Amino acid sequence: MGLATGERYLFQVALVVRRVEGVSRMTAWLKEPSAPGTFQSVAGRSEWWVSSFYKFCRLTSEEVQAHQTWFGSYMESSRVLGLVVLAEEGINATVAGERGAVDVLKTYVEAHFGEVRFKDSVSEMCPFHRVSVDIRREIVASKNDGLPLPPGDDHHLSPSEWHAMLAGPNPKTVIDTRNRYETQLGMFEGAVDPDLKSFGDWGGYLDRAEIPRDQPVMIYCTGGIRCEKAIFELRSRGFEEVYQLRDGILGYLEQFPEGKYRGECFVFDDRVALDAHLNPTTKAGICPGCGLPATNKFDCAWCGSVCFCCDDCRPVWEGVCSKTCRDRIRRHGCPTA
Repeated sequence: MGLATGERYLFQVALVVRRVEGVSRMTAWLKEPSAPGTFQSVAGRSEWWVSSFYKFCRLTSEEVQAHQTWFGSYMESSRVLGLVVLAEEGINATVAGERGAVDVLKTYVEAHFGEVRFKDSVSEMCPFHRVSVDIRREIVASKNDGLPLPPGDDHHLSPSEWHAMLAGPNPKTVIDTRNRYETQLGMFEGAVDPDLKSFGDWGGYLDRAEIPRDQPVMIYCTGGIRCEKAIFELRSRGFEEVYQLRDGILGYLEQFPEGKYRGECFVFDDRVALDAHLNPTTKAGICPGCGLPATNKFDCAWCGSVCFCCDDCRPVWEGVCSKTCRDRIRRHGCPTA
């Protein structure tokens, strides 16, 4: 299904802002000598340690400000890149850097936020271009101020329990709580796609959907954080037997790379998506026309780089990787082989 113009615009603006703002900071880091204990070159790194985590907990506005200061200072000085979102309901983050530097950050998180489940992976490419430590109203936007703070354990299924329940003969309804541009890259076998423009539309979907009430409802997302709130929306509408996948798709793929998940898992960084073995995708990229994930693969007619475009943008963008290359072809024609 095609995406609304407004949705494409907002996604593209966010992507462009993230990349453009990161250029000057990355350039400055490349020119600096490495500090003791940090890796020798951002550009020359052969391995990035990536860690994603979240924790719901009550924080005062003063605590939120203090944490923002610490994360910003530490990540800049230790060359840990990524996004940290702080709110009075907790923390949500994905960071990448040298493993020792990331471990120090994780130690700080556990000391101030308590027990946290970290989802770690290794990437040969840099997933981020800059450091972002943002203060927001929610660590995952739900558009529902009435939701309580999620508890630590609320009908979570471990990946092995989830796998067994999916494979079992009993009827169940499996629902993907992610956005439509995420589900286009992959979903669990037999799952329902609510076709959400954003997670804030989850409640509206539940109000109009005809979900069976006489069988279990199983919900999942990328890393688990959206389900922590989605389960409350289900209960408020009378669904009693509801389960959520602990650690989300990423946690499941870590244990069951050849399991019930089909396709790849979209991630909100420059890796775009991860395959079944949690390696950066080679099958998808960001469309230069709309800024959304795409799977139509080609070589740029001007520079020769591997690029992707979506079906909607294909008539205009197929064959070029960027506006720069498109404009050069218009002025000079395609280079001859």
